[in-house]
Amino acid sequence: MITAVIPAYNEEKTIAVVVEGARRHASEVLVIDDGSLDATSETALRAGARVIRIPKNSGKANALSIGLTTAVLNGSDLVVCLDADGQHDPHDIPRVVRPIIDGRADMVIGSRFLDAQAKELIPGYRKLGQGVLTFATNLGSAVKITDSQSGYRAFRKEVVKGFDYGVQGMAIESNMVRNAVKRGLRIEEVPIVAKYDGLDTSTLAPGTHGVSVLSSILSAVRSEHPLLYFGVSGLVMTVVGVILGLYSIQQYIEIKVLPFGPSLLAVMLTALGVLFVLVGLILSAIGEMVANGKRPNGR
Repeated sequence: MITAVIPAYNEEKTIAVVVEGARRHASEVLVIDDGSLDATSETALRAGARVIRIPKNSGKANALSIGLTTAVLNGSDLVVCLDADGQHDPHDIPRVVRPIIDGRADMVIGSRFLDAQAKELIPGYRKLGQGVLTFATNLGSAVKITDSQSGYRAFRKEVVKGFDYGVQGMAIESNMVRNAVKRGLRIEEVPIVAKYDGLDTSTLAPGTHGVSVLSSILSAVRSEHPLLYFGVSGLVMTVVGVILGLYSIQQYIEIKVLPFGPSLLAVMLTALGVLFVLVGLILSAIGEMVANGKRPNGR
């Protein structure tokens, strides 16, 4: 049994087409109306979806959590998620679920970056933002994803049961990827084409959305890979500090005057850089001890 889960917020203009298309490829279509102020729920019901309405907007992470959990509890063997705004083509569902049906994957992501023509359809500012977020998501990960922010994805029911939905807001996509990698799940990407022309594809301004997701990703990297997070930051600060220090020394040799600003920055950045590296090493060591079932005091 395949269930299509569609989180929606104020999508009365597009939800019917998405639901009708999804019904052709899924046993059940479940729309999670996340506190919409328009007729999203009524339109989805008329189109043939089962609707769960959340009284107040609570964010995509909560809507997906409710939808995925409900689908599995209702007996679904495979769950596919897609957006309600018309960006995703419901007729791509067979392509997205195929690797799971064939037994090759536990989680499948529909990537907008695997097909050259599909990639060209993405607005430039979105390519840049998605590239940064995907790079951040892949930090410290053994599995490299090309489109970490794609909401078009499919899961085996066993995968859904083990997800951590603690993250809030729009960072849920990146959190799912990192969670799946940590659990050693098989992840496969398949090419999809996303539509942008004439669509309002985000409830948040792109800049606000990007900053929010990036902040959440970096917070996860800091917790999971402190040496990478603090070590890279510290190394950058140390290098900049050394460069400023060499510049100050050169100025002193040439004109016998030590530039105050660059000299002060050189000392501060070098000291902070070394401190960040040490913090990263200490936190990494503590993390390894905790992972191995040991306590820092050796007991």
